[in-house]
Amino acid sequence: MDYLDRLIQLAQVEGEINILCRFQGNWQIKHQNEPSSLGIFHIISKGECRLILNNQQSYHLKPGDVFFLPHGLEHNIRSHHTADKSAVESESNSSLTALKQLQHGPFTLRTNNQASHDFEMFCGYFRYSGHSTLPAILPEYWYLSGNNSSVTALLALLQKEALLEIGTASVVNALCNVLFTYLTRDYIQQNRDVSSGVLAALQDKRLYHAVNSMLQNPENGWNMENLAELSAMSRANFIRLFKNKTGTLPGKFLTGLRMQKAELLLRNSNKSILAVALEVGYQSEAHFSKAFKLKYGISPSKYRTHKLEE
Repeated sequence: MDYLDRLIQLAQVEGEINILCRFQGNWQIKHQNEPSSLGIFHIISKGECRLILNNQQSYHLKPGDVFFLPHGLEHNIRSHHTADKSAVESESNSSLTALKQLQHGPFTLRTNNQASHDFEMFCGYFRYSGHSTLPAILPEYWYLSGNNSSVTALLALLQKEALLEIGTASVVNALCNVLFTYLTRDYIQQNRDVSSGVLAALQDKRLYHAVNSMLQNPENGWNMENLAELSAMSRANFIRLFKNKTGTLPGKFLTGLRMQKAELLLRNSNKSILAVALEVGYQSEAHFSKAFKLKYGISPSKYRTHKLEE
């Protein structure tokens, strides 16, 4: 398993493509800030629009484009027909009032004109564990243009599923998880020169083996000596470089990974607390429970109960 697959697994990413927008003429929709553990995305399938961030940055989106906001940043999307802001605002008031929501297969259909539309967009979200490493490496937003062949193929499948009636939700949500990997992978490939964070450490040849080894097997008996040896560095230089790149100490990073793996096991298995403790690198249930409560504010057993009730 490569480091991106592992980060996605530990983040427990779950996604859903649940909204289909079809609009005619002038329109506008507003998205408020979402919790930081909720990412929002939009896939343009027909027509053009403008997406505005912070009432300042404007992006012209066309068919096949995907706009991803990993931390649920506030944004507006409006018709591309009208460039004048005041005109759009006045138009949007009436179009928002007239907006209808209908069930359309696995989607909630939002439309201002059931008879016809010159714009279509699929919308959805990704939810991930708020304590995971992955969200911290993601940007405020990421724009994937429509010339990406993988996204073009995925969009064609989405449009096909929108016409069917049986089993579509399962297919659509599976495609959503594929989309998350496409988006994250594209961001990493386009940002080979990040200067800080876990991604910077993974892209540093001196630190890669140590960081990836902790990611893949956080339960191993890692210490500063064997991690420094993996990096072909002295203990002091390894600790210094790791902290300069990631902003945290190796031991704290390792503990965070162990807690993320524990969270995954508590949520998705029936293993005892002791078995989970041993599997993430702790020799006693008491030591593990203390570390877990320090990180999450509740005991492992209460965490499991809470997650099962959600």
